[in-house]
Amino acid sequence: MDTKPFVDQLDQQIMFAEKSWGSFKVLDVETGSMTIKVTLNPGHSMNYHNHKHRDEVWVAVEGKGRTIVDGMEQEIRAGDVITMQAGCRHTVMADTELKLIEVQLGKEISVHDKQKFPLE
Repeated sequence: MDTKPFVDQLDQQIMFAEKSWGSFKVLDVETGSMTIKVTLNPGHSMNYHNHKHRDEVWVAVEGKGRTIVDGMEQEIRAGDVITMQAGCRHTVMADTELKLIEVQLGKEISVHDKQKFPLE
């Protein structure tokens, strides 16, 4: 039996990717939450962005970096927890290799729920 036509119809989310800035791996998906392990390479960062329909919690598990949340910058290292409500602008920058656990919380978790902003 040829399963390719059925597989092609699945609208699956990418669960792992390696990029020039680092990598991510989806660890868990539940109704109302998604948990992702993010590794940022030294000197790299996420876009400064926000989400309308989800909150996020980042837990730094290894390395050092900086976050900017609604314009306020702070240093982070292993053990630090950063919480962001829907609508707040945020980014993280890696000074060393930086590993984070990112928990997305909300009724509508989608890759399309992201608006980018210039970092001022």
